[in-house]
Amino acid sequence: MSDSGDNNNNNNKAAEPTLEPLLQAHIGKQLKEMFGAMAREPVPERFKLLLDQLEAAEKRKPVAEPAGREAGAK
Repeated sequence: MSDSGDNNNNNNKAAEPTLEPLLQAHIGKQLKEMFGAMAREPVPERFKLLLDQLEAAEKRKPVAEPAGREAGAK
């Protein structure tokens, strides 16, 4: 039975789509051009405030009980 499992793994690897390195490089360059400017923009103040609120809520959150203790520990 292990032989058929090995054959399935080999077939799956052969069926994976691949791109030629030159095409991969071209797509990567295009993505960097499209999204590079966006990545360099400053984070909007509204997002900073939301992140600060989330961080404060995480600090106030009680530490979870270990598994198995929360339901019947009373």
